[in-house]
Amino acid sequence: MVNTTVVTEVLEEKMPESPWHNYNVGLMEDLFNEIIGHLPNAFVFRDIFFQFSGKRYAPDIAIVLQGAPPFKNIGLVYQVPEDGPAPDAIVEVAVSPKSLGEAISEKADFYGSMGVKDYLVVEAFPDKPMRLWFCRLEKGESPTKVSEAKLETLKITVKTEGQKLKVFDEKGQEILPLRERVIALQEQVATLQEREVTLQERMAILEAELREERKRREELERRLKELEQGKK
Repeated sequence: MVNTTVVTEVLEEKMPESPWHNYNVGLMEDLFNEIIGHLPNAFVFRDIFFQFSGKRYAPDIAIVLQGAPPFKNIGLVYQVPEDGPAPDAIVEVAVSPKSLGEAISEKADFYGSMGVKDYLVVEAFPDKPMRLWFCRLEKGESPTKVSEAKLETLKITVKTEGQKLKVFDEKGQEILPLRERVIALQEQVATLQEREVTLQERMAILEAELREERKRREELERRLKELEQGKK
């Protein structure tokens, strides 16, 4: 008789996040998907565990540019290097002093040991302007507060404006996520429609003025003709 033992790994659940946190991470996920859209082998991972040397964390956003396994082959845990390379860049969104402290200390240490190159922490406390913490972990740096972050792996510059994250490419052009580009196009269409209505109204006014001018001209021509006939 053969005894078969099945070993099941107990995977801790990531604690539920606040709607504000999820909202900001969702925006950034869209944004980074837009950034890597032209790279066929790049992937943006959200909220999956990365395991290395017996430890694991689930970053908000992790970007792997080359060598990531297909999504269909990835479970709840991405093991480095067994499943694929370490992320090239990681983004954490901190919405409280506690989560910020964890992001710039123990998480930074873990991601650095795993081989992450660029590490960005977005301090997104409710009702306060966003702030950035950034470092190049591959160079042994620790996260420090910066006015802008240059992620060399993605060739982008990240800035903040109030409670909004703004990203620019190498040429200084702002990169917008798809939903914002759609909104911007909708606003442009609405503006053009308003201009069209305004032009139509002006055309109607000009046509009315033109009709009045024709009437006056015709009246003057009639009177002139009468005067010429009277002279004869």
